[in-house]
Amino acid sequence: MKVRKYFAPSLDLSFVNGFYAKDLTVFINDLKIEGKENYLKRLQMIHNELFKDIKMKNLHVHTNYFSPEALASDGKTMGEVNSEKQTIWSNAWGTFTGIGRVSGKKVSFRMHMDFRTKDGQVIEMLSYYDPAHMNAEIELFKKAQSK
Repeated sequence: MKVRKYFAPSLDLSFVNGFYAKDLTVFINDLKIEGKENYLKRLQMIHNELFKDIKMKNLHVHTNYFSPEALASDGKTMGEVNSEKQTIWSNAWGTFTGIGRVSGKKVSFRMHMDFRTKDGQVIEMLSYYDPAHMNAEIELFKKAQSK
């Protein structure tokens, strides 16, 4: 799994198309996005309409392999909550930096992302960050589009 390549400064659509499974589920804080097509629309908006000069600084990535006997939640094992032979999660930490395309402001915020893979593709992604900068740029973008 090439999680580091996901964080390349420019959006490589052929890479991300193969990186994500069709039935991808994404959680960004409490926002849930179902399906690769829906998430790719958001990803393209971030890169093409909201921010430029995007970088992920201080990137750290590692991968965890959980056996079916590993404790999950509510007293269940990974084998009980996930019927696959092994559950694989790659975790990434870093600092998102970029310049708002509408605001012109430099932004920087810490981010944590988790990628659960099956058959070499991401089937579930969790992303945690303070959405203030992203939401502010989205609002400015919407206002600019409505003029």
